[in-house]
Amino acid sequence: MTTLVVDGLRRRFGPLLVADDISFRLDAGRALGVVGPNGAGKSTLLNLISGALRPEAGTVTLDGRDVTARSADERCRLGIGRTHQVPRPFTDLTVFENALVAAGAGGGLRRTAAYRAASAALDRTGLRKYANERAGRLPLLDRKRLELARALATGPSVLLLDEIGGGLTEPELRILIDTVIGLRGAGLAVIWIEHIVHALVEVVDELLCLATGRVIAHGEPSAVLGSREVREVYLGEELEEGIAG
Repeated sequence: MTTLVVDGLRRRFGPLLVADDISFRLDAGRALGVVGPNGAGKSTLLNLISGALRPEAGTVTLDGRDVTARSADERCRLGIGRTHQVPRPFTDLTVFENALVAAGAGGGLRRTAAYRAASAALDRTGLRKYANERAGRLPLLDRKRLELARALATGPSVLLLDEIGGGLTEPELRILIDTVIGLRGAGLAVIWIEHIVHALVEVVDELLCLATGRVIAHGEPSAVLGSREVREVYLGEELEEGIAG
């Protein structure tokens, strides 16, 4: 069973402490939502887990293997996949070709295995009918789904989602929520950063709230959202709107 353990991660940008002793454990089939105001260190956390950044202290362990010194490419091939806030498709390639490149370059798969992984990723994200469309012609929802499909094509056991709900309408968001629920149900461990808090509440088993790089609350979603410190960080209004949807 896949287990991701983050233990004591610490990172500075100059004098600014952007990750301050962050620790948690996430098992297969579980989803962790990460919330916090802008500048809280949420994307930095994903970068530290994925290998885009190296911590000054602390470790990242996947299935008992310390991957802290591993590159982002190596971590991807070991099972840590991620999306980005702004979709980054190869706009002149087709949707299928985008997924195929991810399976090969990211997942290290070759030929038949890469084709199968790319095809399965399009099926899981509802993009099969757009397989031969140029990625640059896709509307926002489908660019977000292609970003997710490219991550899935690498064959992750841990999936990191960075604000993939941003900019979507409520019906589009519903499609995305159902997709992520299905992925978690299939056994993936999911970490999802999202400002749309009501979307997270539908999907995740636990919430972690960051402020200035520090964990100020971690636990069952209703308990975290009811925390006085969390509400003070959000100044109340933004958080309440997020819960109401």
